[in-house]
Amino acid sequence: MSSYKEHVLASIIMVFPFFPEVFYIGLAVIGASIIDMDHNVNQKNIIIMGLLGVILSLLLYIFQLPYLVGFLIVLMAVLFYISDHRGFMHSILGIIFITGCISLFVLGAYTLLSNYNINVNIILIIILLILGIVILNKKLVPIFGFLIIIGIIFTDIGFNIYYMVLAIFLGCLSHIILDLFTPSGVQLLSPLSSEKFKKLAGLTLLGIWVGCVLASVVLYNNNFFIIKL
Repeated sequence: MSSYKEHVLASIIMVFPFFPEVFYIGLAVIGASIIDMDHNVNQKNIIIMGLLGVILSLLLYIFQLPYLVGFLIVLMAVLFYISDHRGFMHSILGIIFITGCISLFVLGAYTLLSNYNINVNIILIIILLILGIVILNKKLVPIFGFLIIIGIIFTDIGFNIYYMVLAIFLGCLSHIILDLFTPSGVQLLSPLSSEKFKKLAGLTLLGIWVGCVLASVVLYNNNFFIIKL
């Protein structure tokens, strides 16, 4: 079984060629870490996640913003709570759902905080700190918080919805790829199939990632690719 440190490192490696900015690397780390919330040792964090979704819904409703964003966070928490470890939330459909929920949370929080005319970098720090405290391994939170605060304060990042979504997805995908190399494998197509995929699927996904990195280099050098390297 891969450790949380390995998952964090893998997420950074996978996202860095596309989004080297601290905020998006932080989101990838969050994506890689949230996948294991379906483990029974994380039930306390799942409850906190659900409460966070309820609070966000109430705040968004008060400010007449899309409060369904918060309900999706609650739904995600419920699915994590009832899911078996390495079940649906470890599948392709699962990480797509997780990516959508986290993305909507980030967008909702960003929109809410923007109403107070808070500096963009401060908003990004607040969002990552909230996600980090709820999702990350407690040993990782202090260093994560320190690095993202320093990294975001001293850089001009901005907020790009497409980068955000892709960074979270790549983080989630990096977790799945590592788990594919473990003896127990992953139910990659759950709930459509209970078949467990292992190293071959992991190598295939790694090959696709390498291909995308090489393609981005070629396209970027020819000024066709919008993602910065």
